[in-house]
This record gives sequence, structure tokens and C-alpha cells, in this order.
Amino acid sequence: MTTLTTAQWYSESATSLSGIVAHPNETLEATSYLTDAVNRFFSRLQGTISGMTQTRTVDEAFSIESLYSLKEKTAVIQFLDGYSFLIPLLLEAREKIYAYFPNSEVSLEVIADPETEGDYQLLAAVSTDLTAEDAYRRLKEFDRAWWLDELGRSQGLLCISVNLQ
Repeated sequence: MTTLTTAQWYSESATSLSGIVAHPNETLEATSYLTDAVNRFFSRLQGTISGMTQTRTVDEAFSIESLYSLKEKTAVIQFLDGYSFLIPLLLEAREKIYAYFPNSEVSLEVIADPETEGDYQLLAAVSTDLTAEDAYRRLKEFDRAWWLDELGRSQGLLCISVNLQ
């Protein structure tokens, strides 16, 4: 795949418009050619934007894998592929979780939604060696400081909990 900067891509696309000469009696022909060239230009732009989005999603997926332990990796990846809007939320969440539970491993697992039969959600489980009281207190602080404000972004598909070691 060839990667072009925006300036290179624009320049290359605009070059395809050069050489258009409109004579008074050939207006329709030149307009048709110009329309085709403009359509090609916007088609390439759309393809470039689409490619950038796919690349970003793949990079984010690799980041998820480096930040979280994935239980049943294939199921987690398929879930995130279907609900890719969760990826940026998970990237943010890991940073916020670390602030309240430093040095704790966080795993991701697809589980059956306890509230809706046949539905699934992603569980982010923080494993900690804190006492039950301290872990509960920190989870409540995490919820109040960040998670409750962001909960809507998960569309009910992400649950964050604490597991005591």
C-alpha cells in the first residue's frame, strides 16, 4: 500500500485535472471530463479516509492487547470488532484504572449480560491484592471520578469490576 501525505495526494489528484482545455463548442465534453476527474478525486479521498480509519482501529486493537490481558482472545477480538466504539473508551479506561489500582492487571472477557438473556457484554476485571474494603473504596472513587460520567459511551456493553486476589 502506498502512503501519501495529504499534500502529495492532493497534488497528484489535482494533476489529473491539468490539460483540460475547454473550447466554446466542446463545453459539454470538457464538463463531462471535469466531472469524471472530480468524481475520481473524491472517490480517492473517501478511500484514503476509510483506510486511515481502518489503520487507526487496527493500531488501537494492538494497544488494547498490550494494556489488557485477554481471556478467550478470539471472543474478545470479535466482540471489539463488532463494537469498535468501545476501543477508545477502553484505552481511556485503562489509564484511569491505573490511577486507582496501580500495578494491577486488568483482563477483558466476553460474558453473558446478566440483565438480558442472549446478550453479551465485555467485562474489564481489575485484579488487585488490596483488602476488600480498600478495593471497594477505590472502585467507588473511580466510579464517581470518571466511570459514571462515561458509562453512556459503553451503551451497556462494558462492565468494570474488581477481583480480589
